[in-house]
Amino acid sequence: MKIKRWQELIAPAMIYLILSILALIVVYPFIHVLSVSFSGRGEALRSGFHFYPREFEWEAYRGLLDYPLIWSGYANTLFRMVVGTTLTLLVTVCAAYPLSRPDLPMKRLLIMLLLFTMIFDGGIVPQYLLIKELHLLNTHWVYVLPSAANAFHVLVMISFFRSVPDALIEAARIDGARDLRILFRILLPLSIPSLVTIGLWNLVYHINAFMDNLLYVTDSSKFVLQQVVRQILIESKLDPFTTATLATPPAPESLKMAAVIVSSLPVIVMYPFLLRYFEKGTMIGSVKG
Repeated sequence: MKIKRWQELIAPAMIYLILSILALIVVYPFIHVLSVSFSGRGEALRSGFHFYPREFEWEAYRGLLDYPLIWSGYANTLFRMVVGTTLTLLVTVCAAYPLSRPDLPMKRLLIMLLLFTMIFDGGIVPQYLLIKELHLLNTHWVYVLPSAANAFHVLVMISFFRSVPDALIEAARIDGARDLRILFRILLPLSIPSLVTIGLWNLVYHINAFMDNLLYVTDSSKFVLQQVVRQILIESKLDPFTTATLATPPAPESLKMAAVIVSSLPVIVMYPFLLRYFEKGTMIGSVKG
């Protein structure tokens, strides 16, 4: 009995130990970034592990936040996050609902055309010419309109709408409900996990995206946050704020890590509130095809 009891205690302890080690491996890069961002110049340039800042300083954040384009970049990124995600969810729902109905004419052809767009792309030059003809260059709408429709998101929503029992929709039709009422009063309240999951995917995409800014926008007042951070770190445009506002410029590593924290802060803040929907929404889109 004692041996069996020891085995029952050792097995969970080993499992928790292994999971703790794996969690530390996953969390350590973020701890390293946070520690270096708050470290002084000498500590930031030191090689090796950084678990906490030995010389606590705010200079990297002060210099970064004093740079005027940071705030306009945040505003432009917030615009594309809110407007772009809302527009994508609206387009996704409006495209997925008719394609999920069995009585839609030429439904197979339309779904094949949708899948075709996931495999083949026109390329950068045709897309640039199209955006130029639509007069979207150097506008905020270039961030949200080209990415409003996403074939993968539509397929996920089609899969969810098909998983709703047909009896529920038929009962609504018997009561006199038409398609728009069925969609907005019955299906959308049931599809909140899928909508939140797709919305989170879009939020992360819009926060990280900078290639459309690089290709289509030259007005610095319309730069997104990632493009501003890219200018600071890669193009070394540091003089406008480091020499003017700081007596001792921060180490390049501290500045780089502070930029990572500042640019990833929206996702870090939102993710815990959306986590309970994320797993459920992902599984819903993967069970049925």
